[in-house]
Amino acid sequence: MYAWRARIGFICPSMTAETMVQEFPKVAPPGVALALTCLSIQRLDRDNIGAALLKLKDATAELARAKSDVIALGGSPTVTYGGYGFDQEIIRQMHEVTTIPCTTSQTGAVEALRRLGAKRIAIASPFAEDQNLLLKKFLEDSGIAVVAIKGLGLPVIEIGSMASRASYQLAKQAYRMAPDVDAVYMPCAQMPTFDNIAPLEADLGVPVISSFQAMLWHVFEMLDIREPITGYGRIFSTLQR
Repeated sequence: MYAWRARIGFICPSMTAETMVQEFPKVAPPGVALALTCLSIQRLDRDNIGAALLKLKDATAELARAKSDVIALGGSPTVTYGGYGFDQEIIRQMHEVTTIPCTTSQTGAVEALRRLGAKRIAIASPFAEDQNLLLKKFLEDSGIAVVAIKGLGLPVIEIGSMASRASYQLAKQAYRMAPDVDAVYMPCAQMPTFDNIAPLEADLGVPVISSFQAMLWHVFEMLDIREPITGYGRIFSTLQR
C-alpha cells in the first residue's frame, strides 16, 4: 500500500491526466499517494465546463470510496466559471457526498499567494483571453492585483503536451510585462511547470506559484505533512514548522 501516510484524491477537470502523474513523484513525501479521476472537459467554454461540473459529486464520491484523506478539484476554469466565492460553493457540494476534507486547486493558489505576501502578480497562462479575464477577476476579487497576463490560447488537449521549456519562456514573458510584481502565477495543472519553478525563482527574483504545486502545498497543510521539500518553489519552505 503506497498511501500508508495519506492519499490525496484529485479530480482532474480535463479528459486526461498526464502532467500531474509525472510531477507528483517529484515532491511526494514517502507514504503519500495520489488517486485521480477526471471530469472530461474537452473545451473551455461554459457548456463544457457546466456539464463537467454536473459530474462533481460522483467524482467526489468515487474518491471517497477510494479512502482518500483529502479531495481536491483541479482547474482554474472550474472555479472562475462561477465567479468569486464559487470555490466555496464547490466545496459545499463536495461535502454533500462526503465528510472528508475537500478543497480546490484555485483555493490553494490564492492561499499560496497570500502566504507569500503577493499583492501584485503576473499570470503566465496556457488559456485564451476569455478564461484569463475570468481568472483575473477572481484573483482581484480575492484581493490580489493582476498587473500582467501572457496567454497562449491553447486547446485543452494540447496543454499537456507542451514542451517543458515553454512554461519557463511564458513566465519570463509575463514577468517582463511587469517586472515590479511580487510573484508569477502559472495556472493549469496540465501545463508542465515543476522543472522550471526553481530556475524561474532564481532568474526573476520573485516567488513562482503553479496550479498543481499550490494544490499540493495546500493539501499538505491540510494533512499536517511538514516534510521539507526543496527545489520546487519557495512556497514549500513555509510547510516547515
